[in-house]
Formats: sequence, C-alpha cells, structure tokens
Amino acid sequence: MPEVVIVGGGLAGCWAAVTAARAGLQVALVRRGPAATAVSSGALDLVPPREAADPGAWLRRLARETPDHPYVAGGAQPPSVGELDNEARRLAAELAGVGLRLRVSVQRPVLVAAVTGQLRRAGVVLEGIAAGDLGQASRVAVAGIRGLLRVDAGSIAAALTERFSAGPPARALLLDPGLHGVDESIAGDLDDATLARAVEADGGAEMLGEMIAASLGGEEVDVVLLPAVLGLDDPDGVRARVEAAAGVRVAELLSPPPSAPGWRLARAAEAMARRAGVEIVTGSVAGIRRAERRAVAVEAAGGDTLSCDVLVLATGKYLGGGLSGDRHPREPLLGLPLFTGGVPVESLTPRDLVERTRFGPQPFLAAGVRTDADGRPVDAFGAPVLDNLLACGALLTGLDTTLRGGGLGVAVWSGARAGRAAARLRGVAAA
Repeated sequence: MPEVVIVGGGLAGCWAAVTAARAGLQVALVRRGPAATAVSSGALDLVPPREAADPGAWLRRLARETPDHPYVAGGAQPPSVGELDNEARRLAAELAGVGLRLRVSVQRPVLVAAVTGQLRRAGVVLEGIAAGDLGQASRVAVAGIRGLLRVDAGSIAAALTERFSAGPPARALLLDPGLHGVDESIAGDLDDATLARAVEADGGAEMLGEMIAASLGGEEVDVVLLPAVLGLDDPDGVRARVEAAAGVRVAELLSPPPSAPGWRLARAAEAMARRAGVEIVTGSVAGIRRAERRAVAVEAAGGDTLSCDVLVLATGKYLGGGLSGDRHPREPLLGLPLFTGGVPVESLTPRDLVERTRFGPQPFLAAGVRTDADGRPVDAFGAPVLDNLLACGALLTGLDTTLRGGGLGVAVWSGARAGRAAARLRGVAAA
C-alpha cells in the first residue's frame, strides 16, 4: 500500500513524487494522460522572465506585491536565489539520469530567442535551447524549414538584428532537407513533432546538417538557431549529429505549444519518477474518500482504490482538469475553496474574474487553492481543510499561467515542498 498518493502527472506532481520517494516513502502517482507540462516551451521559470536579471530583488518584493504567490503562501519567507538554484540543480540531476539535460543558471540566466523573435532570459532551460545563448554569440543565423509555417526565419533574423544593432546582422536561411518519413501530402503544413521524428530517424540529422552547411556557403557563424525539431527521444544526441554534419553549433528556439521540448520534458518527468521507484497508475480519479479530517483513499474511475496516509493534489488548472471551466471555477475532487488575489472566488461574479485589458493579469488565471506554509490547502480562515492533504503546481492560487509570477519552475518548487511535507507527515526527513 502506498504511503503517499499523488494525483496529477505533470512536472510538479512527478517532482513531488520523486522528492517523497527519495525520502524512503512508498509513492503512487495517478494520472490520466500527458499533463500541461507537455505543452510547455522548454524553459522552467523560477522567477518571471522580466525579473530574471535580478531575481533577488523580485523575491524581496514578492510578499509585499503578491502575498498569495506560492513562494510566500501562509506568510512563509520566500526562498533565496541560492535555494531556488539548488532545487533546480537537484531536478537537473534527476532528469539527467533519464537522458534529458537542463542548463541551470538562475543567478546568471541565458538569453534565448523565441520563434516570435522576442528575447527572454531563462534561468533553467533545456540544454538544446540554452546552447543558443545570445549573450555568448554575435554572429547568428536563423534557419526556417520549408513547410513549417509558424517559423518565419526572416522575421526572427530581422528582430535579432534590430536588437543587436551594434553587431553583424543575423542571417536567415530557408532549408528544404527532404527528410524521409515526411509525406508529400502534408509537406506544406508541417508540425514540430513530425519534423522532430524525421530528423531523429537514421540519416535525418545528417541531412539537416548538410543542408545547413550548404546554405551557409562557408560563411562563419557562432550558432544556427532552428525550430524545435531536434528529435523527441534523444535531443542531445540528435543535436550532436546535426552539428557534426553542419560544422557549426546549433540550438533550438523557444516555441509556443505544442512543442517538442514540452513533450520531451513530460516524458522525462514520468521516467524519473519511475526511476525513483514511484508506482504510476493510469486512469482518471472518480473520487476521494474522507474520514473525519483525513483523506484516506483515492478511487479510480475503473473501480480500483488506493489507500493513502498522505494525499497530494497536483492536478493543474483548466488544461489539466484541476479546475473546472464553469462560470465560476471550482475544484472538482474535494470542492476545495478557491481564491484569486486573496479573495474567495465564490464571492466574485464572472465579470470580476476577467479584466478588460489585454496585457493585465487575469483573475481567473491566478485562481486556485490557497495553502499554508507547508502546502496544505486552507479555508477562508486559514485553517487546513484536511490534515493530510497537500497541493502543488498550477492548482495553487497566485501562480498565473501567463508567467507574470514565474511558471513551470514555481510549480516544480511547490512540488518539492509538497514532497518534503509529505515526508514530515510520515515522520521522516527529506533532502
């Protein structure tokens, strides 16, 4: 029988599971399928991108500016920059064990480009994206691939040239490598995953690299930025193969969902959980049994029941099913009280949940479960709803999915907090 049951299979839930399992607990993770992690960009923001240049200053302001943020929930002191960096390195070590490398540089973030042409600083990002650090490159080429319509190499190159006006102009390339496995019927409207599979196949990376070399025509550049198509199963190996054929460093652009980096991260998260001894149970959750002030079992839709001593909810927001998409958001498994901006959601009208401004924070996106400093969901009076219930990830209030307060990295940090709290509830210490 598992001691800890975690509902939700995204990166937050998997990291909570690994943290608890590494403390010596028996852990089961229930998930119905790929979580929202699979549509992430490949960057794990522990602080908002616009604050990445000075994360310490943002952390010092956080309790005053955003008192419901997960880092300061329940009046907790925010983590230090060093603590965030250490947590990211612990995650990176576990992911490296299943073949996915992260670049961790919270205190000196890398400067990477997105397919939109925008630049952002990233403290934790997949290595294949971090290799395109524009802080370390002055001669840049941007390569589009014929048929991949959402990546306009010319526009991206123009944006980079404008951004770095003191350096040489970025060069735009349009590649047509004729990859095997790409059916002619879809060749004019390709997606990242189809191309990633074709590049990963035998000879695909070499063909792409040779096309890059031919398009450069001997011109020397520091890095060639590509769409996120460098394989799904072995991105580092595929990137090395492309570089060997191209004779130049290559890297991927940050990509909006759906993206190959998000898919890699989701698969690696589950693999690291399995590697840590976590039992993975596939299926929807039909309900949760309670006895007095405790959650005692998770009922799966197929009829199976998992008893538990500690329950962790890592069910996400709307995409993951952790919140309903009704006129009033609700938490469907336990009916937990929801908050946004410190205000109970039930006291707001649907109009209150949407700001009529394009770039302002949206209350419905920040809605979620409020917790104490240990990650236990609390009611309007600050009292824990159940004694052995914890929550983490995007389900938490104050974690806006538009990245205004950090993104997937904050979800990871809250997962570690939940895993450690679960260990304490079982009377053991966690790393």
